[in-house]
Amino acid sequence: MKCRLCKEDNLYKFLDLGYHPHSDQFRKTNDEPETRYPLVLMMCPDCGLAQLSYNVEKEVMYTEDYLYEASITDTAGKHWGELADDVIEKSGVKKGLAIDIGGNDGTLSLKFKERGFKVLNIDPCKEVTDISRKRGVDTITDFFNSELARDIDRADIVTGTNVFAHVHDHDDFIIGLKKILKTKGVFVFESPHFGEFLKGLEYDTVYHQHLLYLSVKPVMKFLEKHGLEIFDVKFSELHGGAFRCYIARKGEHTVKPIVKESADKEDWDKKDLSGWGEVAKNHSERLFDFIYSLSRQGKSIACVSSPAKGMTLLNYTGIGKYIDFVTEKSKLKIGRYTPGTKIKIVGDEELIKRQPDYALILAWNFAEEIIKNNSEYKGTWIVPLPEVKLYETRDNKRQKGND
Repeated sequence: MKCRLCKEDNLYKFLDLGYHPHSDQFRKTNDEPETRYPLVLMMCPDCGLAQLSYNVEKEVMYTEDYLYEASITDTAGKHWGELADDVIEKSGVKKGLAIDIGGNDGTLSLKFKERGFKVLNIDPCKEVTDISRKRGVDTITDFFNSELARDIDRADIVTGTNVFAHVHDHDDFIIGLKKILKTKGVFVFESPHFGEFLKGLEYDTVYHQHLLYLSVKPVMKFLEKHGLEIFDVKFSELHGGAFRCYIARKGEHTVKPIVKESADKEDWDKKDLSGWGEVAKNHSERLFDFIYSLSRQGKSIACVSSPAKGMTLLNYTGIGKYIDFVTEKSKLKIGRYTPGTKIKIVGDEELIKRQPDYALILAWNFAEEIIKNNSEYKGTWIVPLPEVKLYETRDNKRQKGND
């Protein structure tokens, strides 16, 4: 295969998770057929881009039972407000049109609307765009591309949170972006950072929507051929370590030193990456052994939250067969079944009602909020990554320990 950004063809494999179902396709019954696809991470040594080896058709991923909601946690909601303020400050744009590509349920668009902007949300998923419209956001249900861009007004600000890494044709995406972006307009994308992915042993965040595992250097090289440049970068702790790229036409904004400084730190060695893959495999085996031992002891185990990465964790480690039930805050997912493992999803209130011995938090990046929201649970919390940690709840006090 060729690199998705620089088009060189000497990629090498450093992580193979086997075959997985699409991790955001929560079925209505537990006997619906599923297709499994290879889940393999490759590295391009020429530009430094980590990427999947296989494409699942975008229509399969985003137009059939795609149930992710951007506004489901308070932590994320606060983050989008901070992002809007930051984009307005760094772009210097105080009013105008703000377009959010892949804007999901309209959460970020609402933040810009509250700050006086005209807004437009573009997303291919019907379930979440219906929510977006009901919230008063002008919304297009479609995939963004250069053809669609011909019929859209030019924007002062374009955002794409956790979207740029999901795009199948990045050259066409950028052609479309330049059509809708005013001369001095700014495009901002946010995505998990590959360096933090490695540091946090976040192998569970490998799934078919995440085609790219981004860092600054490969994005800089890719944008150069399109006459664009990154003029600022900001890092955050969201999703286990994310970064935000501020992009504009060359020469329109002063390029901050942090851009080069960040790129210069990115150096992925083949031997190190192969060793990292082994560490990830060893972790998955230890987690399996731990959950299996609890099951052998007759302990009841539930999972709390059902993010896409949690589905990778359940399927890759093999622990799904020992999980009694999965709880969720999202009403879109309650009553559905987890991909691959086919565990029934129930409301979060069932955690309190059933009081399982152990509760494994799959959305570990929101562990603090989840534990706080479920303070009536009196069993033991399990946070799986980057190492397995236990939090025992007794008399409303949390006691921390390792497995």
